[in-house]
Amino acid sequence: MGLFLTLFFMVLQFLTHLAGKQVPRLILVTLLLFGGLLPGARAQSFAPPRVLAVQASPQGVAVADLDGDERPDLVVSCSYANTVNVLLNQPGAVGGFALAVSYPIGSFPLRVVAADVNDDGYPDIVAALQNGGGVAVMLNSTLRPGTFLPAEFYSTLGDPRSLAVGDVNGDGRPDIVALNTLGGEAAVLLNLATTPGTFPAKVTIFATGGRYAVGIALADLNGDGWADLVVCGGGSGRVGVLLNQAATPGTFAPVVTYSSGASYPQDLAVGDVNTDGRPDIVVATGNDGRVAVLLNAAGAPGTFTAPVLSEAAGMRGVYSVELGDINGDKLPDIITGNREFLPADSRVGVLVNSAITPGTFPLTATEFESGGGSTHDVALGDLNGDGLLDVALVDYIGGKAIVLLNTGTFLSAATAAGTARVQPYPNPARDHFTLELEAFSGARNVQVELVNPLGQVVRRLQLNLPATAPSLRMNTAALPAGVYMLHVRGLSTSATARVVIE
Repeated sequence: MGLFLTLFFMVLQFLTHLAGKQVPRLILVTLLLFGGLLPGARAQSFAPPRVLAVQASPQGVAVADLDGDERPDLVVSCSYANTVNVLLNQPGAVGGFALAVSYPIGSFPLRVVAADVNDDGYPDIVAALQNGGGVAVMLNSTLRPGTFLPAEFYSTLGDPRSLAVGDVNGDGRPDIVALNTLGGEAAVLLNLATTPGTFPAKVTIFATGGRYAVGIALADLNGDGWADLVVCGGGSGRVGVLLNQAATPGTFAPVVTYSSGASYPQDLAVGDVNTDGRPDIVVATGNDGRVAVLLNAAGAPGTFTAPVLSEAAGMRGVYSVELGDINGDKLPDIITGNREFLPADSRVGVLVNSAITPGTFPLTATEFESGGGSTHDVALGDLNGDGLLDVALVDYIGGKAIVLLNTGTFLSAATAAGTARVQPYPNPARDHFTLELEAFSGARNVQVELVNPLGQVVRRLQLNLPATAPSLRMNTAALPAGVYMLHVRGLSTSATARVVIE
């Protein structure tokens, strides 16, 4: 270690000499301690991966208490085996789960959902069958909860890759909305009132704004009490919003599309990330390696602001995303499944929500080894009963399910990022204001955003700041009068301020 430190200081001093700057020794030590160069210096926020055997080519995973023992279990879809595997939570077993039990489900299952579709108190299994042309429903056995009856097949008139389950027509029963990939169509199957847990042969199709749709979610986006539909995908990089029509619940208005900030988004999650009571949209951008956050507009609920992007995967792609409180501060954080095929490299990315300015996230995610080669889906749940949110994922290439147990060190990581004070002047402003950014001196990739009363970003700058006396002049001459929020984010420091424009 002594030789390592000596060489490190020699190289760093040489580089700073070339740059004509002198780096204080305290900064060097800080870089060593908190940059992860010293063994054990970086807090480990997940325990080592627990690998669980499943059948070939797992592509989807869901977490739910299947057998009623108050412990979350796993459901894994195995595409080439044409099965789903059920792994019951069993604390004394290797990896914390019993051996997988396989159930045939149909041709090439992809995404899978666990939900109680027949109202018997036990979650059932619903899977999208891309090659089968529909969805499969496996009801949980009431005689032996955690075991499942043979699958029933329902056509979606397409090739569904993903699906969502929720009550879209207000009758209290969960319905199925499947996303046909090539046609980019949403197929709605309403749960039958006479025999809950069964679905009609008739399917209603809604256009989602383009082909190659892959991500889907249901949520009440505009606050009218009805579940709306959000989709993503296609070469246009779109996010499509279809609002449920209150006059005819279970039918949807024509799609309104928004940019995802990427060419081919792969997945999305919906949740209130900025605590304003309205669901927002978070998109996994695929090969772009980023996540995009689209905030629900304050003045027009059910419409969305321009995407704010964060790096989530380095050189890898981001193909799945979930929202959950990973650090225990009651705010939803972003968890992603990241992968690269050649060479096979799989990680889990975490972007912790800012406690100071909820709805803002670091510009770069923290990545963790997943224990696999190709993460195709992630799911969240407290898998070991310690009150912390854990991660379950599936490794397509390795043919395994993997559990990452939360060690609780995200609690300290949440407060590690610094908060700073910025003071715009003059304030109130007319045609411009100046912002002193001493707290961000010398920082790279500093993002400055000005957000209007509708929640829309009206000014956005990406800056590399000088080491001394950094400041910014922002032109506001064309902006309407009102109260605006100013957000400044660096890699480890963030700040917010209110600006009044007259």
